[in-house]
Amino acid sequence: MNLDTTLTLGVVFFMLYSSILFLVIYVDRKGSIRKDPAPKNKPPVTIVVPVYQGDKKELIEKAVRSCLELDYPQKDVIISWNGPRNDNYDFCKKFEGKCVNLISTEKPGKAAGMNNALRYIKTEFFCCLDGDSVFSKAALNAMIGYFENPKVSAVTSAMRVYNPKTLIQKVQWMEYLFAIYLRKLMSFLDGIYVVPGPGSAYRTKIVNELGGFDENNLTEDMEIAFRMQNKGYKIENSANAYVETSAPEHLWQLIRQRMRWYVGFFDNFVKYRFFVLNPKYGSLGMYILPMSVLWVFVLFYTFGKLFSNAAEGLSYGIRTLMLTGFNPDLIWMQFLESLHVQPTFMAWFLAVFVVIGITVMFLSLWVSGEKVAIKKRYVHYAVYFSAYSFLVFIFWAAAVTYLVARKVTKARLKW
Repeated sequence: MNLDTTLTLGVVFFMLYSSILFLVIYVDRKGSIRKDPAPKNKPPVTIVVPVYQGDKKELIEKAVRSCLELDYPQKDVIISWNGPRNDNYDFCKKFEGKCVNLISTEKPGKAAGMNNALRYIKTEFFCCLDGDSVFSKAALNAMIGYFENPKVSAVTSAMRVYNPKTLIQKVQWMEYLFAIYLRKLMSFLDGIYVVPGPGSAYRTKIVNELGGFDENNLTEDMEIAFRMQNKGYKIENSANAYVETSAPEHLWQLIRQRMRWYVGFFDNFVKYRFFVLNPKYGSLGMYILPMSVLWVFVLFYTFGKLFSNAAEGLSYGIRTLMLTGFNPDLIWMQFLESLHVQPTFMAWFLAVFVVIGITVMFLSLWVSGEKVAIKKRYVHYAVYFSAYSFLVFIFWAAAVTYLVARKVTKARLKW
């Protein structure tokens, strides 16, 4: 058995094992996926809305309004401005009142804004809601019960795409629902390594003990999660804590966003590389992180093989044309022959993987509380299922290209 065959079989085994493992976890924990622990009481909570000069006014207003309209008895809001002021800052002043406080720091960056807010937070718990996101009314009630466990340092929300209009946003709509499914299952393994900005809740004392958010980190919400895991704290997830967030409308915006996420993952993976295959960190170190890296390898290997086979086929076609000339009958005959696919091992694998993929897609809809609406959402389902893997490959290719360029030139993008 040559190297190529060995790698292919390894990729097949890994893809099936990873997919089936999460299906097994789903079946085992199905009864508790949509259940959140009921809180014994509802302590006061501070909600921090970090904003900066680039945020849109209408989105800021929706974010703040959603905080005030939460179905939760004791809450106050801090609008935390970071960076140089502009007319958006003046716009935020209109929200100041009995339970809304506007603060600012000249330091740019969301982490700086969050750290500044920590100085003002007096409550035992606080939430972060990015300025382009919106709470559902029941979100905080769904999360607060998890903090009855004193080892819980943070609870992540269930993020959905707000009002998807463009084709790119429709792909992300389905992607975010899959992320709800995956993040909930990862919480059963104590394997969450990112606490996203839209809607996550924190235990204030622990965040202060850890020194706040890393202002020099590209993905501070991931870095704080690694620090929490390193200290032995738990990060939970509520599949009912719905938060809608604005998604990039166009492909280049999406590529740039994902480059930042993936470069941030790489930087934090290197910083916390001692987690990997370390039993001290349980499933996160022994499985989740190695699996995340292996999936990147699988992407590059799979699409590398596809591009290689396509190039080989194109080369063969060109050589045939040069030898035989343009022969429509021969071309048509070869095309018909190509349709007679033999039931090879790879064909069976692809069929099984497609079935698993469709199953997971519909499970994601159930876990995220979405109804199956094929007539209304067929574009969302079809484009996600057919193109999402290739998009992720593009994101990682762009991120790796940037990482190599950063290493060679020492130049850094201004994100």
